Amino acid sequence: MNESVKLTIRLTPDDLAMLKAHTRKARLSQSAYLRALIRGYVPRAYPPEAFFDLSRRLERMSAGTTDPDTYRELLAALLTLQEAVTAPERIED
Repeated sequence: MNESVKLTIRLTPDDLAMLKAHTRKARLSQSAYLRALIRGYVPRAYPPEAFFDLSRRLERMSAGTTDPDTYRELLAALLTLQEAVTAPERIED
């Protein structure tokens, strides 16, 4: 049962401008941004292209290594970096 319900809200022009700015930075729709907030997460700004370039370079480096320890270290670093940059921040209760 994935039923959608339409919700109409009233915002001041300043609040609407802030919502649009936040959604543009996070590259989310207004609905997706508000759903994340309702679920207790603050979406992060979409990472710059340099982040994705670095991720691809690290991934290529890890795939090109024959040393299993180096591969695990590079993969762990890549996953840590990805989590730090992309994971939404949990709102404390």
